[in-house]
Amino acid sequence: MLPRPEKIIFTDGFASQNAPVEERLCPELSREEYRIDITADRIVLTGSGDAGLFYARTTLEQLRMIYKEMLPCMKITDRPAYPFRSFHIDCARHYFSVDELKKMIRMSAEFKLNYFHWHISDDQGWRIESLRYPKLHEVSSVRGGDHFGNYHSDQTEGGYYSRAEVKEIIEYCGRFGIEIVPEIDMPGHVTAILAAYPELSCLGEPVEVGMRAGIFKELFCAGKEETFTFIFELLEELLELFPGQYFHIGGDEAPKERWRACPHCQKRMREEGLKNEQELQGYFCNRIASYLLSKGRIPIVWNEAVYGGNLDKETVVQLWTEDKDAQIKAHLDRGGRAVLSMVDQCYCDYPYSMHSLKDVYEIETSPAELGERGEDSVLGTECLIWTEFIRDNERLEEMCWPRFAASAEVGWCGSNRPGYVDFCRRLEVLFPLFEKYGIHATGKDGWIPDEETAAEQTEAFQRNFSKEDLEEARRMQEEI
Repeated sequence: MLPRPEKIIFTDGFASQNAPVEERLCPELSREEYRIDITADRIVLTGSGDAGLFYARTTLEQLRMIYKEMLPCMKITDRPAYPFRSFHIDCARHYFSVDELKKMIRMSAEFKLNYFHWHISDDQGWRIESLRYPKLHEVSSVRGGDHFGNYHSDQTEGGYYSRAEVKEIIEYCGRFGIEIVPEIDMPGHVTAILAAYPELSCLGEPVEVGMRAGIFKELFCAGKEETFTFIFELLEELLELFPGQYFHIGGDEAPKERWRACPHCQKRMREEGLKNEQELQGYFCNRIASYLLSKGRIPIVWNEAVYGGNLDKETVVQLWTEDKDAQIKAHLDRGGRAVLSMVDQCYCDYPYSMHSLKDVYEIETSPAELGERGEDSVLGTECLIWTEFIRDNERLEEMCWPRFAASAEVGWCGSNRPGYVDFCRRLEVLFPLFEKYGIHATGKDGWIPDEETAAEQTEAFQRNFSKEDLEEARRMQEEI
């Protein structure tokens, strides 16, 4: 079974596939905890509510696939190690249909992932209809071409989800115990928004929706009060759509060149007693986080947002890169929490030659750099797919599956997961699940590619980055 249940006790006898199934509620169980009791004459599924009962059903579905006609009698007791087990899909770089998202959501639910981190805004596109700021879907959702890596097209690219479609996806997620975590990246990765509302930047000059990958230097102006008015009004509209407790506000890859030269930002720093632009980013994120907290929501940021050392401890930090100057550790020592999504083991847009299935499965869930609180500070885990170089459904699915399944077991079992070899054995048995849900998953030969295939995959991926691109990325990283 995937993920492996916490406790399985086999008892005597067998039950047929047609044995009656009884569902029971037990308030004493935690929200996602469940139990299965298979006897010769019946199958009893127990949970405290919808989530636990749904997980009991998915486990029973897997048992029937494994054992075919006759189910061994057994007792299963199971619950997750972490409450936050997330998968991420980037729809800003390339738009994916509602039907495709539903396929990915349903497959993720089968492996007990319970949060969908939906990346809906970046330099290259905004993807949700807005009633309050309609130019977001009229202007920001469309770019003049596609020049990601070594792919070049001058054909217009666009697409956005209507409010009705967003509600449809939210409702669909709710059937399977999945909560959506929407992400509106800020103060950087906002070129698409600024294409519609350039007055919110430091320069106030027209820009185009981004057509290439990379780190862009245009930011929201942190000194103009109208920037925050815009953000708060936009968030108010989005919070009406998204009912979940978490909201991601980005905070990554924000070069400070514009802020250093901006009189509005420099005035803000003087007024607030901020020593540098890193602290200005902390101030910016704290204002947005404070708004979300006042609405009963929990903000999440990428780990660069802690670099100023002044981020509110109530803000969850999503770790993806190195701990600069031990600021992440300091944030956690103050009582902050973290989501683990380290680039080398959780980013599924890299080929399997660079981030193999084994790499994903063997992520350390209590890394030493988190400090004394260690695993206690970890809220959960996330596997991610960025789509600069992914343009079609089949490629999306091949890159995600079965790596998302490996991440799901990490989040469910934590440090008690059985090991990679055992995981692969169970995965092979359950591989027909991907066929059942119409997913084009990468087969066994691709999980850890042979030397020749690995070299080809790595070379093809690296061709997306010219020397000029790498130099620009290096320079921009120094500005963050």
